[in-house]
Amino acid sequence: MTSEWQVRTGGAAELDLVGPLWVAVHHQHNETMPHLAPYVSDDETWQVRRVLYEELLAKPDTLLLIASVDDTVVGYGLAHVMPVDDSWISDTWVTGSRIGEIESLSVLPQYRGSGLGSELLDRLEQHLHATGVEDLILGALPGNTDAIRLYDIADINRPGFTCRGFGVETDWTPQGGHFA
Repeated sequence: MTSEWQVRTGGAAELDLVGPLWVAVHHQHNETMPHLAPYVSDDETWQVRRVLYEELLAKPDTLLLIASVDDTVVGYGLAHVMPVDDSWISDTWVTGSRIGEIESLSVLPQYRGSGLGSELLDRLEQHLHATGVEDLILGALPGNTDAIRLYDIADINRPGFTCRGFGVETDWTPQGGHFA
């Protein structure tokens, strides 16, 4: 499939470009999981998320990818690396001393199925692997079925990676290093 979108590396100065896509994820959570309400406002979710992204982008080995069609941002992904001892992982799994996390991935609905989500995921994984990370965490809330489907199709367990995925109230859980 020939794509009309282009993917490039972004930085902290461009965070407001991805704000509407994060808010779209927030809306997806709200719409598909109303039982988890109350949810914060759109302004509050982006304000908190933006601070997190600024902190992550200030660290080495963090990558922000921005996908656009012409001048319109249609997707993004953000991955970072952290010492495993700074995470909740070390009390459960044996991993290397550093672990990669795909913090966020968002694609506008009209571009889902175009290969963009897979492209972002592949590039984020390649980046993490190139930094020497062999272990990866990735999470999705159970109502985010489009993300879960993407992660299942992508088969995150690529050579060189051990992936630990998690979900809430879902059977999408790691089994022997693979998603069930």
